[in-house]
Amino acid sequence: MTSRSPSGQTVVLDLRSGTYLGLDSSAAHIVELLNEDSNPLHAAGELVARFGIDPDRASADVESVIAAVQGLTAPRIDKGRHPTLRGTRISVKHWWRLPYRHRLAVVQATGIVLLVEIGLATINLARLSALLRVPLSADRRSVPLPPPEDLSMLSESEQRAFWSVRWVLDRWLFDGTCLRQALAFGWFIRRHDPVLRLGMTEEDDALAHAWVEAEGVAFNATPVTEEFVAGARNPK
Repeated sequence: MTSRSPSGQTVVLDLRSGTYLGLDSSAAHIVELLNEDSNPLHAAGELVARFGIDPDRASADVESVIAAVQGLTAPRIDKGRHPTLRGTRISVKHWWRLPYRHRLAVVQATGIVLLVEIGLATINLARLSALLRVPLSADRRSVPLPPPEDLSMLSESEQRAFWSVRWVLDRWLFDGTCLRQALAFGWFIRRHDPVLRLGMTEEDDALAHAWVEAEGVAFNATPVTEEFVAGARNPK
């Protein structure tokens, strides 16, 4: 997926590895051509036609960009948390002290979070989000975000799900990222036709943020500089 930073640089995000690649203007233009037509020969031909460069150089430039984008698929660096026996006992005690309905909500949330974890490891995000009925947003709108989360639109069980997903991810084996939270919570509010949105925040480095939006309400949102849109996921 691609986005543009406030400085104007195009950023490519590999959803599975979480790796970023900043592109200069020439590489960004090639990515745009590949988004329109994934055939590298056609992209190289467009470069020749538009800029009058040598065909061999155009082909080499396209292949170089493709290799760089495909190289984003780096393995997970974060090995996750290392639960201890004492920590497990404490978590179980805390869970047991919860009201019955909250305990049940935690069990349900744990099952969905496990499915999310398996999905992130085995299929692409677009397919996973569609299966969980919180599809990636197909439209690109301008920031700022809609109003922050208003739980009053949710039923009591959905409000417990909102709380229980966070409770589980605070204790989950892997870090409870915003993407995991958005996917898991999105499943519980699927009757509201939620969508998954991805945006870029930028301080010292580019960072991605995921949140769910349903009926004009954003859940777990944060200010973003720009939204990511699909593109250049697997150029060949």
